[in-house]
Amino acid sequence: MTLKTISLNLELGQTILVGKNREPAEITKIEFHERSGEININTTRGPRKVLTFALAPEFDEAFENPADRYR
Repeated sequence: MTLKTISLNLELGQTILVGKNREPAEITKIEFHERSGEININTTRGPRKVLTFALAPEFDEAFENPADRYR
C-alpha cells in the first residue's frame, strides 16, 4: 500500500528512541533548512535527521502490564 500523506508532530522535550538499541533520547532543538528542505533535530544523544528514529510507545493506563496489550 502506498501512502498519500503523512503527518508528523515533534515537540521539544518529546522522548524518542535512537540508535540500533533504540535508546531513549529527548528532543532539544528542531531545525528547518529552507534551501535544502531538510529537517534536523538535536537530541540528548546527538543530532539526527528527521525520520531516523523511532517513536517511543505512549503508556496508557489500560496497558500497565505489557502482557495486557495482547489480551
